[in-house]
This record gives sequence, C-alpha cells and structure tokens, in this order.
Amino acid sequence: MAKTFSCILVGVEVFTIEIETVIGNGFSGLNILGLNSEITRDMRERIRSALESVGILIPARRVVVNITPSDRIKLSRTPLSQLDFPVAASIIYALFQENNKGIKLFKPLKEYLAGEISLTGEIKKIENPLVYHAAFHSIKKETIFCLPQSKTNIDLNLIENIEYYSSLKKWLLTRKKNNSIILQNKKNLYKETIKSNAQITDEISTKTITNTILLLVKNPKICVAIIIAALGKFNILIAGEPGVGKSFSLQKITNFFPPLSEKEKIDVRLIHASPQNEEERPFRAPHHSASSAALVGGSMLKPGEASLAHHGILFLDELAEFSRSSLESLREPLDSGQVCLARAGGHIIYPAKFQLCATTNPCACGYLFSRKKPCRCNPTNSRKYLQKISGPLLDRFSIQLWADNTCEEKNLDIFSQRLLKIIKNGEIEAFSKKFIELQNNINVHPEFFQLNTLNESFLQRKPECQNLSNRGQIKINELIFCFQELFPKEKDSIHFLNSVLSYRILNKMFADNIY
Repeated sequence: MAKTFSCILVGVEVFTIEIETVIGNGFSGLNILGLNSEITRDMRERIRSALESVGILIPARRVVVNITPSDRIKLSRTPLSQLDFPVAASIIYALFQENNKGIKLFKPLKEYLAGEISLTGEIKKIENPLVYHAAFHSIKKETIFCLPQSKTNIDLNLIENIEYYSSLKKWLLTRKKNNSIILQNKKNLYKETIKSNAQITDEISTKTITNTILLLVKNPKICVAIIIAALGKFNILIAGEPGVGKSFSLQKITNFFPPLSEKEKIDVRLIHASPQNEEERPFRAPHHSASSAALVGGSMLKPGEASLAHHGILFLDELAEFSRSSLESLREPLDSGQVCLARAGGHIIYPAKFQLCATTNPCACGYLFSRKKPCRCNPTNSRKYLQKISGPLLDRFSIQLWADNTCEEKNLDIFSQRLLKIIKNGEIEAFSKKFIELQNNINVHPEFFQLNTLNESFLQRKPECQNLSNRGQIKINELIFCFQELFPKEKDSIHFLNSVLSYRILNKMFADNIY
C-alpha cells in the first residue's frame, strides 16, 4: 500500500487528506473512493492519460484509491481537482512497490502534494497556496511539500521544505534518481513576519489621517464620531436628514485603521479563499436588498458578508431599508464574533469580528426630526419605518449620532469645538500622531472605564441613561474613556458628560417616536 497526503480548506480550517492506494486481484480497473461519481469520473480519465504521457500504464488489475476523510471532503472549499497530483503520485508509488523492475523510487517520510493535472501530465498552478502555508505550521518538519508554481508565491516563501514541479514527468525523474530535488530550505520567517498590531499601527500615514480629518471636518460632529469609532473600534450608527454627509463620511473610516498584520492577512484570506495579498482591511457594503443568508451565510455553507468583513468594516447604508429578519441575524455575530452555520450538509463556524457602521434616515422622506423641512410621512408609516431597527440591535451601537447641517461653532458640542480649534491653530498633525499613539496602546475593556461617584450619580439622572441595559452602561463608559484620552482638556468641563451623551442619543429619539 502507498500513501500520500494533501490539504483542503473547510470553512477556515485546514484538514489533512490521506490518499491510500492498493493493487490487488479482482476486476481490473481504477476505482477512486471518497469522492462523488462525477468528480471521480473526471479525475480517473485525467490521471490515466497523464500516467500514459510519462510512460506508465495502469495494469489490468484492481487498483483502489481511497481518499479520507470523506465527510470533510464533501464540505471542501478547495477545488477537488487539486487532488489529481497526490492521487497520481500514490498510484505511481503503489505500482513501483508491486513491480519495481530494479528501479527504486525515493519516497519522503511524509509528502504533501497538490495540483490539477492535464492530459499531458502538466501540473497546473493552484489558486490558493495559503492552504498549504497554514498546513505547514500544524505538521511535522519531516514533511515535504510538492506544489506547482503558484500564481502568487508570497505565502509559500514561509514554507521551509518545498519543491516546485511544472509536470508529473519532472516529479517522477527526481524520485527515480533516489534523491529528492534540492529543497529550497528557507528560514522560518513566520514568527518574524507576523508583526504586532502596535508595530503596524506605527506605519499608518499621519498624512492620510490628517487629510481625512480635513475632508470630513465640514461636519465636525460626524468627524469626531468617526474618529472615536475608529479609536475604540465601536459600532456606529449615524441618522439624519438626506444630504448631511452620512454615507460619504462613514466610507472614509477605513483611512483611520492600520493595514492588516500578517496574522490578520492569513485569517482574512482563508475566509475569502483568495490568492490576493491585500494590505487594507475588508470593507463590505451589501445592498439593502440583501437577505439574512447573504449577510451571515447561505445554504451552501459559504461565508456571508459578516464573515467576509472579518477584521474589517461591514457598512450598511440605509439601515432601515433592510428587512428586519436580515438585521436581526447580525445580533449574535456582533456579540460572539463568529457565525455558526448549521445545515443538513454540515456544520461550520466562520469568524466574524467586524465593526458595524451604518446610516439611516429617520423616515421614508428623511425629514422626521428636521428643523428645516416638515416631514411628509404620516405617524404610522414613520413608526413602521423605525421599527425595523429593533431595540436590542440599536443597543449594540456604541455611537448613535443624530447628524444635521449645524456648523455654527456655538451650537456644537465641546469636542467638535476643540477639533475646529486644533485645525485653526495648525495642530492637526500633532492630533493625528496622538490618535495613532492611542490607537496603538488602547485596549478597550469594561474594567478600564471606572467613573467617579459624581459622574455615576449624574448619569443616573440623565433621561438618556435611565433604564439602560448593562450593555448600554458599558458602552457609555467606553465612550467616556475614549473622549477623555483623546480630548484631555475637556474632561474637566461641566459640559463633558452632556457632550459625550450627545453621541448616543438615538435610543431616546427613536423610542419617543415609536411609542
């Protein structure tokens, strides 16, 4: 019996596949077990033709190839045609064991192979070599990886023992020489290349943040809300009348985040099953007609938008236009950071640690709370419009901002006024550097947000804070902490707490209109 190995991607987990081949008596033919009949038929013909191209004929005996574990193979996100190479290699090893004719093949202790084989024996490039990079760190060092040249070799540079082959003939020649091809022994750069978040944050361009602030400061309150949301990685909802810049501003929030670390890149690319080497964080913006299956994952056990936004932003424009069932499906992922898909075909868990950013109008016409235009909607329709956003979902937004076109400095909160003064005094670059430093060091946990007795008693008297859930209290404390760190001169102001609470006001505004 001969044995080779390969890897497949199931969800975001990499599983080892064993390919066993035996040659015995019985009805002649090549039988491949563990795959469905259609895939088996195609693979059998490709392998038979490829073996003939290198001068190997399958004997008129019973050749059985068993691929395990079959239950995981059925859930694979990796194209199963990439198992051609390991299956062909396993058959070759079995044939030479049966009748070597004086020729011995060099067989590594454990050999991982991957690649689709053409009828002429050419090994085609694999789409996502990251699977084998991930497998390398969970197996023994005696392993040899035999892969075709990939379309992007950035991932494979981190693998120590790797052999590249463009055809089955070249692979067979190296094995016949009783000596493996000279391995591209590389220093294990994995730990060295995984930079900490702190190191990567330092690489953010101060100029990019400065330019973004100057672009958004036309509406200072929205600008401050986005800065704080990026600092604390808070979920943010901006409501307001049409044309105040809600969508435009929130789409710029990615400029405040550092590029992906090496570890985060691996996580993201395993979810996307993509060979792309992206530096920027994912930004997913599904249309408001998206179903709950599109947001959290469908019947084929594929990741939804929530998982595709892992380590990034899920942007929902016109939140109240989404169906209620679609929005409610996001509640569990927002709390747990993962999506569990359970279908008849299997059970898969996808990570879904994303930051939810959303905008909405208060009603169908958009002018429910406007000071400039009267609302054209009747009260019943306005209530139905806002009732799509449930209380528990709204409570998961740390920042709930009402945005209007108020730009007069005297009508702004103290943080917006401070930001305008910083820009006027030419201190915006220093402010950007301070933001980067805080983003580098801040680690938001409830125990860090301790208020003094005066502030706690004051909060309890505020209408916005009455009957708050535990989650709501924690989120207000988080906001207070971030505002104190970023605007230290304002923390002793008598208007400090009122200004902080103005960034979490939609709960009361919507409740007053609905009930």
